[in-house]
Amino acid sequence: MNKEIGKVKFSYYGIAIYEVEIIYNILIGHFEDVDEFQLQTEDNQYAGLVKIEFPVSFTESFFQLFTFERWFQVKSILKEMKRRRGKKGLWTSISFNGITSELRSCLIFLILNKDNRHFEMAVEKIEYLVDLIPIQLIALPCNIEEIYYNYDQVTLKWNPQRAIRDDGTLYFFKDNKWIL
Repeated sequence: MNKEIGKVKFSYYGIAIYEVEIIYNILIGHFEDVDEFQLQTEDNQYAGLVKIEFPVSFTESFFQLFTFERWFQVKSILKEMKRRRGKKGLWTSISFNGITSELRSCLIFLILNKDNRHFEMAVEKIEYLVDLIPIQLIALPCNIEEIYYNYDQVTLKWNPQRAIRDDGTLYFFKDNKWIL
């Protein structure tokens, strides 16, 4: 098996050992190494946190190389973890190191929905954004390091929310444009 070079970062708190092992095994099955961190937190808003940082771009080739089977396993365990935590929720972040060969900004999907159904819908729709995100980000300001997407429960869509430039300048996406 050819493993992709790069380290996946996997951080968490408030999740069971077997859940950690399942996610770790899915990730290590494809990537060379997994940096695993158990976090200490004082956050009382969520019962748990899962943060996965992929060292690759968010492109169609990611899903082909990672395989849809592995991606399905990641989605399934996240949805089950959320279901088990109930109304307290599971703070989830899935990020990618780049979007296209020209746009190397870190792309971060934040899933903060406490409602089970909306959480599931958010997780299910991520891979369908591969073609849409480069179009949405055409007017992105220069030198952006991080782009955050949030799932909107009203429109049932992922939307760009904010972007952070390399000098720390914060932009918000409103009315289909980036503003300070």
